[in-house]
Amino acid sequence: MRTDGSTWLAALHAPEGSETERALSDMRDFVRATLTKGFGTQLTDADLEDLSQETMLKIAAKHETFRRDSRFSTWVAAVAVNGALAELRRRRHVHVELEAATELGAAGLVPPEAPDRVQRARSAQLLREAIDTALTTRQREALLAELGGLPLAEVARRLQSDRGAVYKLLHDGRKRLRAYLQAHGMDASDLLPSPGGHSP
Repeated sequence: MRTDGSTWLAALHAPEGSETERALSDMRDFVRATLTKGFGTQLTDADLEDLSQETMLKIAAKHETFRRDSRFSTWVAAVAVNGALAELRRRRHVHVELEAATELGAAGLVPPEAPDRVQRARSAQLLREAIDTALTTRQREALLAELGGLPLAEVARRLQSDRGAVYKLLHDGRKRLRAYLQAHGMDASDLLPSPGGHSP
């Protein structure tokens, strides 16, 4: 017989014993069933096993943060789904080399509209100069990787940093790039918008 969320929560606070083990085992089955239903063939049996275990560890470490404004089973399901989504996002970018992402970012930087080919070529040249000279190596890698499609968390992982530090790196890099371009008579207001949707 399946226990409910309140029983699971109580088991997390209870001493070891057969009843506690049964409740936690039931919660683990619920986690696996949630992942199976939510992600289907995107996750293998090995994935389900690993993610279920990781979810249980997260729940054990963070159950004190449960605010009791919903059912505990809903909170457990959210922890499981969020963990699986993070893993799938990571896999989507795991084979993208940082160098390849920066090359894509550089290729995607389009200079502002100019009335003739000569001015467009000059804008493109100035933009390349700005990237090469105005930015530090880390700023250049982070900015171009982000523009090349890597999410902030993945850029941070590749640079062996954290989201907050990379966000500041991107912010400072964009500021320096804009200043360089504006000092050379190029309007960069629409060229490099602030990172949409990112937060430290």
